[in-house]
Amino acid sequence: MKVVLGFDGSEHSKKALGMVLTLLKKEDELHIVSVIKEAPRSPEQVIIESEEKAKNSLNSLKESIKEFPVFTEVLESNDVADSIIEYCKKINCNMIVTGSRGLSGIKKTILGSVSSEIMNKSDIPVLVVK
Repeated sequence: MKVVLGFDGSEHSKKALGMVLTLLKKEDELHIVSVIKEAPRSPEQVIIESEEKAKNSLNSLKESIKEFPVFTEVLESNDVADSIIEYCKKINCNMIVTGSRGLSGIKKTILGSVSSEIMNKSDIPVLVVK
């Protein structure tokens, strides 16, 4: 089984990582993906620094997980959900796992939710960890 974990370094994504680690078996693959939002008006250096920070974070995670193969990828896009779904299709994954910020009601409507968007757009099963 190939599982893609959307990871942004938040406590919610760390909980999702913990859940994934309990579900996977030795023959499974874990793909940890971070998405850096493009910032066309920001200096290019800011984007480069964000990407380097994300790569370092993912490499640390990869080195700490020894039970099964771990692959990491930093993607650059303004649409986090579409980026993760596209990556999943590219590698033919079986499940997407993401953390939930736990927003509800008006906050969720106004702010949106990457996990909600992934669930609505994906043909691949999605596990949202609260």
